[in-house]
Amino acid sequence: MATECYAEPARDCSTRMARMTDKSSIEQRVVSVPATVSVPPPAVPEPLEYPDSDGHFLPDNPLQANAVVELRNSLREHFRGVPNVVVEGDMFLYYARGEADERRVLGRRVGKFVAPDLIVVLGHDLGDRSTYKLWEEGKPPDFALEVVSPPNEVRNRRDKKELYERIRIREYFVFQPDQARTGPRLVGYELKGSGYRQLGPDPELAREAESMRSEVLGVSFRPEGAFLRVRDLQRGKDYPWSAEWGAQLEEATAARRRAEERADEEAAARHREAAARHREAEVRRQAEERADEEAEARRRAEARLAALEATLGRHGL
Repeated sequence: MATECYAEPARDCSTRMARMTDKSSIEQRVVSVPATVSVPPPAVPEPLEYPDSDGHFLPDNPLQANAVVELRNSLREHFRGVPNVVVEGDMFLYYARGEADERRVLGRRVGKFVAPDLIVVLGHDLGDRSTYKLWEEGKPPDFALEVVSPPNEVRNRRDKKELYERIRIREYFVFQPDQARTGPRLVGYELKGSGYRQLGPDPELAREAESMRSEVLGVSFRPEGAFLRVRDLQRGKDYPWSAEWGAQLEEATAARRRAEERADEEAAARHREAAARHREAEVRRQAEERADEEAEARRRAEARLAALEATLGRHGL
């Protein structure tokens, strides 16, 4: 720096050096000022929701759907007239209050849920609620059943079993409607102590393949084709399926029509018999009247003859 201003007057050189020194200090001070960092506000947690549907209204396949519908109809018929019994299918069951499910439903953050194909809750009035929140209802379902399809078979047989065991559902059944698949078609578990115990075939119905008893519901289940046949254990009555209900209704209608026709025929026959009896009675009445008239005529004739004979006798005739 001295070599650059050595020829300048001392005053000018000193002034120039002072400016350079000040400029360097200013630049140094500017560089040393820390930059302002923009800190984002804390994220507001996304609200936890409890919807009653995921927007998917169809089961995995028609085979599964039909089996669920027939089973639900049979159990509703079994409990018809019994108060405070819930028989529902595909209802969202939320089992952990305040905990988010790993799945999102229609893009929303939702509580932990499961949607059994069928649940039965005894001694409970669900009212018009469209979801089952375990902490609000105060008890788990008494019975759950899943109708498996290939995409969810492992989950139904293993994961859901563990979940239903943990939330203390008393009985859990798994039904395989596809007759072409290998393996057991009906598996049942009952809660004993801290865990599930697998049920065996119903000893009273051993002759019927894979028939299994639900002590909780008072019914037995028996695979028939792609459906489960439900039997009332107390009455020994099998509940018909929808197609059978239709056939039974047609048969009952035809039987009622035949009974009405027989009743009409019998009523007509009774009417004819009554008319015939009336005619016979009228004939008898008329005959009796004629007999009475004839008897009166004979009586009068005899009286006249007696009077005539008396008159002739007085005259010596």
